[in-house]
Amino acid sequence: MTTLAELDADPYPIYARLREQEPVTWVPEAGQWLVTGWHEVLAVLSDPARFVCEHADLHDAFRHAYEPGLDAEEIETIVRPVARKAADDVFTAGRADLTAEYFGPVAAVADATLLGIGVGGADTMLRWGNTLARVINNAGRDPSVDNAAIAVLAEDAEVSVVLDRLRTRPDGSVVARLVRADADVLALLKHVAMSVVEPGWLAAWTLAALWANPAQLFAVRRDRKLLGPAVYEGLRWAGPVGAVTRRTTRPVSLGGRKIPGSARLAVVLASANRDPSVFADADRFDVHRKLRTNLGFGAGSRHCPAHSLVTTVARVALDVLLDRMPDVRPAPGWHPAPHGWKIRLPGPLDAVWDAGRAQ
Repeated sequence: MTTLAELDADPYPIYARLREQEPVTWVPEAGQWLVTGWHEVLAVLSDPARFVCEHADLHDAFRHAYEPGLDAEEIETIVRPVARKAADDVFTAGRADLTAEYFGPVAAVADATLLGIGVGGADTMLRWGNTLARVINNAGRDPSVDNAAIAVLAEDAEVSVVLDRLRTRPDGSVVARLVRADADVLALLKHVAMSVVEPGWLAAWTLAALWANPAQLFAVRRDRKLLGPAVYEGLRWAGPVGAVTRRTTRPVSLGGRKIPGSARLAVVLASANRDPSVFADADRFDVHRKLRTNLGFGAGSRHCPAHSLVTTVARVALDVLLDRMPDVRPAPGWHPAPHGWKIRLPGPLDAVWDAGRAQ
């Protein structure tokens, strides 16, 4: 029987077994059906009539306010100076946990700026995003985690100040459009807070994969045009959003199983993205991979509207890091410590570099 503790520790061997033996399986501890095969996952994501997204109203409000969004070049003009400042902040120490001290702040400040919250709300969004990840991975097992989250999510003074300003002096930002539409903006921002920090997790996962593949890291250092493919491969190989939740609107058949109406499904994007029926040598990280499709941002009508933002922020953060610390490398004694399955977090990335060289 599959347990949540096993999934938290290392879900990929479990996904491989389930894809082969039972691509749709009931997990009593989770109270959900796990959907792990590429074709089954795609079928669920592509059929919103039978498999409905939870909190669809919040998703729709954000999508309407965000679209058409910014293109990658516009995003980069905002992200690059943010990343340069963050790199300067950690440079002189010669070492840092890049997940917490570099990638996280870059993602939070850049995304908060792009959404219209500004630097003042970035710390709050970062706290909310990290807290929600803990709650989702906790799955109700430890009440203290959920209780602590309630307190953190109640700390919204910094963001409330921004919203009050936008009500009296609106601009063209995403959040201003939400305010103008009379949406419950605080509730929506708390709901999407993980999306604000997701680019930092993706960048950290990509760097961890490159550290584990020195030849590919060398290729990326030499040819930065490979950073885009590297980030996209990072999304496939270990995207931070490991699973999304859907609920059946009626009894359905899926993957040879009969599922009742109102059942909850964990649709495992991370497993689909390593399905060997779609990807050759699927467990291998490969920046030169020819097949450029994956389900890291979902599919169908719920495909993530901010996909360009997420990948651009991650790519630019990595590019600036390699410029500022070209010799950045794992700290002595560092070992990967990823955890979680619905939200697969990279853990600390303890790094060192030569801070004595000319700046």
